[in-house]
Amino acid sequence: MRAVKEGGDGMDKLVRGVWGLLDRASKPVLKRVIMNRWGYTEEEFAQASRLGLLEALNVEAMTYWLVAEPVCSNHCSGCHNEGRPLYFNPMGMLIRHRCPPGICVHGLSQLSPVSYAYYDYMLRGKDPNRMLFDHVTCTDTGLEMGGLGNNLFRIRRERMPLPEILRFLLTMAPYLFVKNRRARGECRAVKEAPISGGPEPSEFMGGLPLGEEELVAFLASPKRVRRLLAAEKYKDHRIVVKVVSSNACPAGHGEGDEFHLDALGRVLASDKGVGICIMALAKIWWRVMLVLDRMAAAVDGEEDFRGTLSDLPINCYGAGLPLGACGEILMTVEVRREGDAGERQGMAAG
Repeated sequence: MRAVKEGGDGMDKLVRGVWGLLDRASKPVLKRVIMNRWGYTEEEFAQASRLGLLEALNVEAMTYWLVAEPVCSNHCSGCHNEGRPLYFNPMGMLIRHRCPPGICVHGLSQLSPVSYAYYDYMLRGKDPNRMLFDHVTCTDTGLEMGGLGNNLFRIRRERMPLPEILRFLLTMAPYLFVKNRRARGECRAVKEAPISGGPEPSEFMGGLPLGEEELVAFLASPKRVRRLLAAEKYKDHRIVVKVVSSNACPAGHGEGDEFHLDALGRVLASDKGVGICIMALAKIWWRVMLVLDRMAAAVDGEEDFRGTLSDLPINCYGAGLPLGACGEILMTVEVRREGDAGERQGMAAG
Protein backbone atom coordinates (compact mmCIF):
# COMPACT_ATOMS: atom_id res chain seq x y z
CA MET A 1 0.00 0.00 0.00
CA ARG A 2 2.86 2.33 0.85
CA ALA A 3 4.45 1.67 -2.53
CA VAL A 4 1.15 2.41 -4.28
CA LYS A 5 0.78 5.67 -2.34
CA GLU A 6 4.34 6.71 -3.13
CA GLY A 7 3.75 5.85 -6.78
CA GLY A 8 0.60 7.98 -6.83
CA ASP A 9 2.40 10.90 -5.20
CA GLY A 10 5.16 10.60 -7.76
CA MET A 11 2.66 10.70 -10.62
CA ASP A 12 0.98 13.79 -9.13
CA LYS A 13 4.33 15.54 -8.91
CA LEU A 14 5.09 14.60 -12.50
CA VAL A 15 1.74 15.96 -13.72
CA ARG A 16 2.21 19.19 -11.76
CA GLY A 17 5.70 19.49 -13.17
CA VAL A 18 4.45 19.09 -16.74
CA TRP A 19 1.72 21.69 -16.20
CA GLY A 20 4.27 24.04 -14.66
CA LEU A 21 6.59 23.62 -17.63
CA LEU A 22 3.77 24.24 -20.10
CA ASP A 23 2.63 27.25 -18.09
CA ARG A 24 6.06 28.88 -18.14
CA ALA A 25 6.49 28.17 -21.84
CA SER A 26 3.06 29.52 -22.77
CA LYS A 27 3.06 32.73 -20.70
CA PRO A 28 4.38 34.96 -23.50
CA VAL A 29 1.81 33.47 -25.90
CA LEU A 30 -1.11 33.96 -23.49
CA LYS A 31 0.03 37.49 -22.74
CA ARG A 32 0.03 38.37 -26.43
CA VAL A 33 -3.42 36.82 -26.96
CA ILE A 34 -4.91 38.69 -23.99
CA MET A 35 -3.35 42.01 -24.97
CA ASN A 36 -4.56 41.75 -28.56
CA ARG A 37 -8.03 40.45 -27.68
CA TRP A 38 -8.76 42.98 -24.92
CA GLY A 39 -6.85 45.86 -26.47
CA TYR A 40 -4.37 46.37 -23.62
CA THR A 41 -1.18 48.37 -23.83
CA GLU A 42 1.80 47.12 -21.82
CA GLU A 43 0.92 49.52 -19.01
CA GLU A 44 -2.74 48.48 -19.03
CA PHE A 45 -1.81 44.80 -19.04
CA ALA A 46 0.44 45.36 -16.03
CA GLN A 47 -2.42 47.14 -14.25
CA ALA A 48 -4.93 44.38 -15.09
CA SER A 49 -2.44 41.75 -13.92
CA ARG A 50 -2.53 43.13 -10.38
CA LEU A 51 -5.90 41.44 -9.91
CA GLY A 52 -4.22 38.07 -10.34
CA LEU A 53 -6.90 36.70 -12.64
CA LEU A 54 -4.76 36.86 -15.77
CA GLU A 55 -2.12 34.86 -13.92
CA ALA A 56 -4.74 32.29 -12.93
CA LEU A 57 -5.81 31.87 -16.56
CA ASN A 58 -2.91 29.55 -17.28
CA VAL A 59 -2.68 26.58 -19.63
CA GLU A 60 -4.33 24.18 -17.20
CA ALA A 61 -7.22 26.59 -16.52
CA MET A 62 -7.82 26.78 -20.26
CA THR A 63 -8.75 23.09 -20.28
CA TYR A 64 -11.79 23.56 -18.02
CA TRP A 65 -15.20 25.06 -18.55
CA LEU A 66 -17.91 26.23 -16.17
CA VAL A 67 -21.15 24.27 -16.41
CA ALA A 68 -24.54 25.55 -15.23
CA GLU A 69 -26.74 22.47 -15.19
CA PRO A 70 -30.53 22.71 -14.77
CA VAL A 71 -31.33 20.22 -12.01
CA CYS A 72 -34.95 21.20 -11.38
CA SER A 73 -36.63 22.74 -14.42
CA ASN A 74 -40.36 23.38 -14.66
CA HIS A 75 -42.01 25.10 -17.65
CA CYS A 76 -38.78 26.95 -18.52
CA SER A 77 -39.57 29.32 -21.40
CA GLY A 78 -35.91 29.27 -22.45
CA CYS A 79 -36.03 25.47 -22.83
CA HIS A 80 -33.22 25.13 -20.32
CA ASN A 81 -34.47 21.67 -19.54
CA GLU A 82 -32.75 19.11 -17.37
CA GLY A 83 -29.92 17.59 -19.37
CA ARG A 84 -29.29 20.81 -21.37
CA PRO A 85 -26.62 22.72 -19.42
CA LEU A 86 -25.18 26.13 -20.19
CA TYR A 87 -21.43 26.13 -20.83
CA PHE A 88 -18.95 28.95 -20.24
CA ASN A 89 -15.33 29.01 -21.35
CA PRO A 90 -12.46 29.68 -18.91
CA MET A 91 -12.87 33.43 -19.48
CA GLY A 92 -16.53 33.27 -18.44
CA MET A 93 -17.95 33.64 -21.95
CA LEU A 94 -20.98 31.67 -23.07
CA ILE A 95 -20.11 28.84 -25.46
CA ARG A 96 -22.90 29.32 -27.97
CA HIS A 97 -22.59 26.07 -29.91
CA ARG A 98 -23.06 24.08 -26.68
CA CYS A 99 -26.15 25.98 -25.53
CA PRO A 100 -29.79 26.27 -26.65
CA PRO A 101 -30.45 28.79 -29.46
CA GLY A 102 -32.07 31.21 -27.02
CA ILE A 103 -30.64 31.96 -23.56
CA CYS A 104 -33.08 33.17 -20.91
CA VAL A 105 -31.88 36.37 -19.24
CA HIS A 106 -33.74 35.49 -16.02
CA GLY A 107 -31.48 32.52 -15.47
CA LEU A 108 -28.33 33.95 -17.00
CA SER A 109 -28.37 37.04 -14.77
CA GLN A 110 -28.18 34.91 -11.63
CA LEU A 111 -25.01 33.12 -12.73
CA SER A 112 -22.76 36.19 -12.74
CA PRO A 113 -22.24 36.37 -8.93
CA VAL A 114 -21.32 32.68 -8.86
CA SER A 115 -18.67 33.23 -11.52
CA TYR A 116 -16.88 35.59 -9.13
CA ALA A 117 -16.78 32.83 -6.53
CA TYR A 118 -15.37 30.56 -9.24
CA TYR A 119 -12.58 33.05 -9.99
CA ASP A 120 -11.93 33.57 -6.29
CA TYR A 121 -11.24 29.86 -5.89
CA MET A 122 -8.94 29.96 -8.91
CA LEU A 123 -7.01 32.92 -7.48
CA ARG A 124 -6.50 31.01 -4.24
CA GLY A 125 -5.42 27.86 -6.05
CA LYS A 126 -8.43 25.95 -4.73
CA ASP A 127 -10.90 23.64 -6.45
CA PRO A 128 -13.94 25.71 -7.57
CA ASN A 129 -16.12 22.63 -7.17
CA ARG A 130 -15.91 23.27 -3.42
CA MET A 131 -17.89 26.51 -3.77
CA LEU A 132 -20.51 26.93 -1.07
CA PHE A 133 -23.05 28.76 -3.24
CA ASP A 134 -23.13 26.35 -6.16
CA HIS A 135 -26.91 26.40 -6.75
CA VAL A 136 -28.92 29.38 -8.02
CA THR A 137 -32.51 29.89 -9.09
CA CYS A 138 -33.79 32.06 -11.92
CA THR A 139 -35.75 35.22 -11.07
CA ASP A 140 -39.11 33.62 -11.92
CA THR A 141 -40.63 31.93 -8.86
CA GLY A 142 -42.75 29.63 -11.00
CA LEU A 143 -46.25 28.91 -12.22
CA GLU A 144 -47.62 28.15 -8.76
CA MET A 145 -46.64 31.63 -7.55
CA GLY A 146 -48.14 33.45 -10.53
CA GLY A 147 -45.13 33.33 -12.86
CA LEU A 148 -44.45 31.29 -15.98
CA GLY A 149 -41.88 28.72 -14.89
CA ASN A 150 -38.73 28.32 -12.84
CA ASN A 151 -35.33 26.71 -12.84
CA LEU A 152 -32.65 25.64 -10.40
CA PHE A 153 -29.06 25.48 -11.69
CA ARG A 154 -26.08 23.62 -10.26
CA ILE A 155 -22.72 25.18 -11.13
CA ARG A 156 -19.58 23.10 -11.44
CA ARG A 157 -16.14 23.16 -13.03
CA GLU A 158 -15.49 20.37 -15.49
CA ARG A 159 -12.63 19.27 -17.73
CA MET A 160 -13.42 20.01 -21.37
CA PRO A 161 -13.28 17.18 -23.90
CA LEU A 162 -10.17 17.38 -26.08
CA PRO A 163 -12.08 18.55 -29.20
CA GLU A 164 -13.57 21.42 -27.19
CA ILE A 165 -10.15 22.39 -25.83
CA LEU A 166 -8.77 22.50 -29.35
CA ARG A 167 -11.78 24.48 -30.58
CA PHE A 168 -11.41 27.02 -27.78
CA LEU A 169 -7.68 27.43 -28.40
CA LEU A 170 -8.39 27.81 -32.12
CA THR A 171 -10.75 30.73 -31.43
CA MET A 172 -7.95 32.42 -29.48
CA ALA A 173 -5.26 31.74 -32.10
CA PRO A 174 -6.04 34.73 -34.40
CA TYR A 175 -5.20 37.11 -31.55
CA LEU A 176 -1.60 35.98 -31.74
CA PHE A 177 -1.38 38.05 -34.90
CA VAL A 178 -4.46 40.32 -35.04
CA LYS A 179 -5.45 43.10 -32.65
CA ASN A 180 -9.07 43.65 -31.73
CA ARG A 181 -9.53 47.19 -33.05
CA ARG A 182 -12.92 47.51 -31.38
CA ALA A 183 -11.68 46.68 -27.90
CA ARG A 184 -11.23 50.37 -27.16
CA GLY A 185 -14.55 52.06 -27.90
CA GLU A 186 -15.08 55.73 -28.64
CA CYS A 187 -17.76 56.04 -25.93
CA ARG A 188 -19.56 58.73 -27.92
CA ALA A 189 -22.75 58.36 -25.90
CA VAL A 190 -20.87 59.22 -22.71
CA LYS A 191 -18.90 62.08 -24.23
CA GLU A 192 -21.97 63.65 -25.84
CA ALA A 193 -24.24 63.33 -22.81
CA PRO A 194 -25.09 66.72 -21.24
CA ILE A 195 -23.71 67.48 -17.79
CA SER A 196 -25.47 70.80 -17.31
CA GLY A 197 -28.53 72.71 -18.47
CA GLY A 198 -31.09 71.10 -16.19
CA PRO A 199 -33.68 72.88 -14.02
CA GLU A 200 -32.87 74.75 -10.84
CA PRO A 201 -32.87 72.39 -7.86
CA SER A 202 -35.70 72.50 -5.36
CA GLU A 203 -35.04 72.81 -1.65
CA PHE A 204 -35.43 69.05 -1.33
CA MET A 205 -32.91 68.40 -4.11
CA GLY A 206 -30.47 70.89 -2.62
CA GLY A 207 -30.59 68.98 0.65
CA LEU A 208 -29.41 65.73 -0.91
CA PRO A 209 -25.83 64.57 -0.20
CA LEU A 210 -24.57 65.72 -3.61
CA GLY A 211 -21.86 68.24 -4.33
CA GLU A 212 -22.75 71.36 -6.32
CA GLU A 213 -21.24 70.05 -9.57
CA GLU A 214 -22.70 66.59 -8.97
CA LEU A 215 -26.19 68.02 -8.53
CA VAL A 216 -25.92 70.12 -11.71
CA ALA A 217 -24.82 67.03 -13.66
CA PHE A 218 -27.53 64.91 -12.03
CA LEU A 219 -30.26 67.34 -13.06
CA ALA A 220 -29.00 67.47 -16.66
CA SER A 221 -30.98 64.29 -17.37
CA PRO A 222 -34.80 64.58 -17.50
CA LYS A 223 -35.19 61.00 -16.26
CA ARG A 224 -33.02 61.71 -13.22
CA VAL A 225 -35.01 64.87 -12.58
CA ARG A 226 -38.21 62.79 -12.60
CA ARG A 227 -36.65 60.39 -10.13
CA LEU A 228 -35.85 63.19 -7.67
CA LEU A 229 -39.27 64.77 -8.17
CA ALA A 230 -40.80 61.39 -7.35
CA ALA A 231 -38.61 61.03 -4.26
CA GLU A 232 -39.82 64.44 -3.11
CA LYS A 233 -43.47 63.71 -3.91
CA TYR A 234 -43.38 60.38 -2.07
CA LYS A 235 -41.05 61.37 0.76
CA ASP A 236 -43.81 60.52 3.24
CA HIS A 237 -44.28 57.05 1.71
CA ARG A 238 -42.45 53.82 2.36
CA ILE A 239 -41.63 50.97 0.01
CA VAL A 240 -42.44 47.93 2.13
CA VAL A 241 -40.83 44.58 1.40
CA LYS A 242 -42.93 41.85 2.95
CA VAL A 243 -41.89 38.23 3.48
CA VAL A 244 -44.80 36.08 2.28
CA SER A 245 -43.10 32.70 2.61
CA SER A 246 -40.09 31.42 4.54
CA ASN A 247 -38.34 28.07 4.59
CA ALA A 248 -35.20 27.43 6.66
CA CYS A 249 -33.98 31.04 6.59
CA PRO A 250 -30.90 31.20 8.90
CA ALA A 251 -31.21 35.00 9.07
CA GLY A 252 -34.55 34.52 10.82
CA HIS A 253 -36.75 36.27 8.26
CA GLY A 254 -40.18 34.76 8.85
CA GLU A 255 -43.51 35.08 7.10
CA GLY A 256 -45.00 38.50 7.80
CA ASP A 257 -41.67 40.24 8.43
CA GLU A 258 -41.17 43.60 6.71
CA PHE A 259 -38.24 45.75 5.54
CA HIS A 260 -38.83 49.42 4.75
CA LEU A 261 -37.19 51.67 2.17
CA ASP A 262 -37.73 55.35 1.44
CA ALA A 263 -38.62 56.82 -1.96
CA LEU A 264 -34.92 57.11 -2.84
CA GLY A 265 -34.55 53.36 -2.42
CA ARG A 266 -32.59 53.54 0.83
CA VAL A 267 -33.08 50.71 3.34
CA LEU A 268 -34.26 52.17 6.64
CA ALA A 269 -33.03 50.94 10.00
CA SER A 270 -35.40 48.62 11.82
CA ASP A 271 -36.94 49.79 15.09
CA LYS A 272 -36.04 46.37 16.48
CA GLY A 273 -32.43 46.64 15.39
CA VAL A 274 -32.75 43.51 13.26
CA GLY A 275 -30.49 43.23 10.21
CA ILE A 276 -31.53 42.23 6.70
CA CYS A 277 -29.90 39.36 4.84
CA ILE A 278 -27.91 40.57 1.82
CA MET A 279 -29.26 37.65 -0.23
CA ALA A 280 -32.76 39.07 0.20
CA LEU A 281 -31.68 42.59 -0.77
CA ALA A 282 -29.77 41.32 -3.82
CA LYS A 283 -32.92 39.97 -5.44
CA ILE A 284 -35.64 42.29 -4.13
CA TRP A 285 -34.00 45.17 -6.01
CA TRP A 286 -35.69 43.91 -9.18
CA ARG A 287 -39.09 44.62 -7.61
CA VAL A 288 -38.10 47.86 -5.87
CA MET A 289 -36.84 49.10 -9.24
CA LEU A 290 -40.36 48.68 -10.67
CA VAL A 291 -41.80 50.74 -7.82
CA LEU A 292 -39.24 53.54 -8.27
CA ASP A 293 -39.99 53.59 -12.00
CA ARG A 294 -43.73 53.86 -11.36
CA MET A 295 -43.16 56.61 -8.82
CA ALA A 296 -41.25 58.58 -11.45
CA ALA A 297 -44.03 57.97 -13.98
CA ALA A 298 -46.60 59.22 -11.46
CA VAL A 299 -44.93 62.62 -10.95
CA ASP A 300 -47.33 64.28 -13.40
CA GLY A 301 -50.04 61.64 -13.38
CA GLU A 302 -52.12 59.38 -11.19
CA GLU A 303 -50.63 56.98 -8.69
CA ASP A 304 -50.82 53.37 -9.78
CA PHE A 305 -48.54 50.76 -8.26
CA ARG A 306 -50.61 47.80 -9.43
CA GLY A 307 -49.65 45.33 -12.13
CA THR A 308 -49.51 41.59 -12.73
CA LEU A 309 -45.75 41.62 -13.28
CA SER A 310 -45.00 43.89 -10.36
CA ASP A 311 -47.30 41.87 -8.07
CA LEU A 312 -45.30 38.69 -8.67
CA PRO A 313 -43.38 37.45 -5.59
CA ILE A 314 -39.63 37.07 -5.92
CA ASN A 315 -37.26 34.82 -4.01
CA CYS A 316 -34.01 35.65 -2.26
CA TYR A 317 -30.63 34.50 -3.59
CA GLY A 318 -30.70 31.42 -1.39
CA ALA A 319 -31.50 28.43 -3.58
CA GLY A 320 -33.43 26.67 -0.82
CA LEU A 321 -33.42 23.16 0.58
CA PRO A 322 -32.38 20.47 -0.07
CA LEU A 323 -29.68 21.48 -2.59
CA GLY A 324 -28.90 25.13 -1.90
CA ALA A 325 -26.36 26.50 0.57
CA CYS A 326 -29.17 28.39 2.28
CA GLY A 327 -32.92 28.38 2.82
CA GLU A 328 -35.29 30.59 0.86
CA ILE A 329 -37.84 33.34 1.37
CA LEU A 330 -40.38 34.84 -1.02
CA MET A 331 -41.09 38.56 -0.94
CA THR A 332 -43.57 41.09 -2.28
CA VAL A 333 -43.39 44.88 -2.29
CA GLU A 334 -46.06 47.47 -1.61
CA VAL A 335 -46.18 51.24 -1.11
CA ARG A 336 -47.57 52.76 2.08
CA ARG A 337 -47.84 56.25 3.42
CA GLU A 338 -45.60 56.75 6.44
CA GLY A 339 -47.50 56.43 9.68
CA ASP A 340 -50.32 54.46 8.11
CA ALA A 341 -51.27 51.66 10.46
CA GLY A 342 -50.41 48.90 8.03
CA GLU A 343 -53.04 49.81 5.44
CA ARG A 344 -51.94 49.58 1.84
CA GLN A 345 -51.64 52.76 -0.15
CA GLY A 346 -50.88 50.75 -3.26
CA MET A 347 -51.30 47.20 -4.35
CA ALA A 348 -48.43 44.76 -3.91
CA ALA A 349 -45.67 45.65 -6.33
CA GLY A 350 -43.29 42.89 -5.57
